[in-house]
Amino acid sequence: MSIYRPGKILGTFQVSDQGDYSLEFLRLLQEHNIDLDPSDEGTILWESEGFLVRSCSTRNKKYIIEFFNEQEKEVTVILRKDFPHHQRPLNIVGTAEAAEMLGWSPKKVSVYRQRGKLPRPLYQLKMGPVWNKEDIERWALEQGLIKKVIKFY
Repeated sequence: MSIYRPGKILGTFQVSDQGDYSLEFLRLLQEHNIDLDPSDEGTILWESEGFLVRSCSTRNKKYIIEFFNEQEKEVTVILRKDFPHHQRPLNIVGTAEAAEMLGWSPKKVSVYRQRGKLPRPLYQLKMGPVWNKEDIERWALEQGLIKKVIKFY
């Protein structure tokens, strides 16, 4: 659970046999004077057999992470300052963008791809292959084609 470490644990409670814990969840938030944002229905961040991680926002622009462990029938609620379910946009590049990054022609990128010398594309679309930009950057660094990648977020 360390990926969600920054934040304040509001509490942990047991879930009844009926499985509905919304009243207990709301009671815990009320104890801490936290009102959920009614316009945010919440987002499931991760779900597997017997485990659920969900996030939702509050009226005061803070955010709740809820960990539900079905096997132990336990919910842990954490208050955070950032919004974990706003994902950064996926940085994907096609042949033309990869060529620009590498200082090559699009034809050279296509030839390298056909020979299996580039990272495997994420997807093959009708317009051509697309890669994760970071995969191309990492590969270019390993090949000595670029010296350093500086990222600004």
